[in-house]
Amino acid sequence: MTRDAGYVRRMRTFVDVAGEDASSTRHRVLAAVRDHGPISRADLARRTGLAASTITSAAQSLAVEGVLHEVEDAGEPVSRTGPRGRGLSVDPALASVAGIDFGFRTVRVAVCDVHARVLVTRESRLAERYSSEEGLSVAAQLYRSAVSALPEEQGAVVTVGVALPGPIDAVRRRVIGSAVLPGWSGTTAEELTETFGVDTVIENDANLAALGEHVFGAGRDVADSLTVKFHSGIGAGLIVRDRLVGGAGSGEIGHFAVAAEGQVCRCGKRGCLDTFAAIPALLDAVSTDTETPDVRSLVERTVAGEPRASRIVSDAAELVGDAASRACLLFAPQRVIVVGAMAEAGDAVLEPFARALRRGLIPDTQSAPEIVRGALAERSTVMGAVALALTASGWLPAGG
Repeated sequence: MTRDAGYVRRMRTFVDVAGEDASSTRHRVLAAVRDHGPISRADLARRTGLAASTITSAAQSLAVEGVLHEVEDAGEPVSRTGPRGRGLSVDPALASVAGIDFGFRTVRVAVCDVHARVLVTRESRLAERYSSEEGLSVAAQLYRSAVSALPEEQGAVVTVGVALPGPIDAVRRRVIGSAVLPGWSGTTAEELTETFGVDTVIENDANLAALGEHVFGAGRDVADSLTVKFHSGIGAGLIVRDRLVGGAGSGEIGHFAVAAEGQVCRCGKRGCLDTFAAIPALLDAVSTDTETPDVRSLVERTVAGEPRASRIVSDAAELVGDAASRACLLFAPQRVIVVGAMAEAGDAVLEPFARALRRGLIPDTQSAPEIVRGALAERSTVMGAVALALTASGWLPAGG
């Protein structure tokens, strides 16, 4: 997609302003509009401490250069009796970001504007335990298809966020290892940048599910939350004071030991939670000599109350809830959010999960967190990847 000279000029202006000293007037105005827009000039003056005349001058300059534009202000009117005023907002067409979720057997791509409005999505199924080469090839095709479908006036993608099912070395920006997709160990952000042709940032999938729910979903109104991903692997992401708690190996609750002499896990340990409660283990448990159900069938049977499926899933949900209670003992989140394919079973999963989690807390000394299902369904992780890209490119405050 070709870009006209006006787009190039607007984007160059944004990059120049974003790179200015944080104390500069234009930087302060742009940052405040980014974080709180649409915002009236009066509210902008209150938030920045700048004089009204200074706000007007800086805003006019950025508007002339195409970075800011006026919209109907969604905020409160300046006076109780006065009309709702016009507000300033960053032009959503100025640039785009993309999120890519490499799941167990599915790759999802979402391209959004700088206000995180989803513009184009693409999705493809892959073979179980697909290689990095196969996954990247399919993702690159989906990404190119999505970008080519953007409206002509929409700005180019400036950053791609990628979710991967495994621990991430944040310093070296590479995958340390993945029990779910073992062929991805050693894959670097630089390789992905080369694949997609734009700056790429990577993070663990459970962490990005937590970020997605925090920024766009069921965690938007709380500062501290724990998101548990009940999927092909069991993982957790933690938000503390509006910030994602990262680190290599963080959130790998699927490798909590459940039984000392249990099955050998994909990670090499024995008796990990994943070997009892992750989707492959559940499908093995519910399968018979004549039938091997898929995830959708398992969820449908569980919701319908089919005895065998319901008991297997309920037992697994209790194990996951017990593991989550250990994280709650350490961090005391306000809310626990359950996401992943098994969360689609609703109360059939949430009730045994909540029962086990509350049982694991210290009676009379610790308030039980609210326990809810994720609001974004299968999109929690890919939208977390979008939020990661927005943060990395400066369009979203680091705290979400």
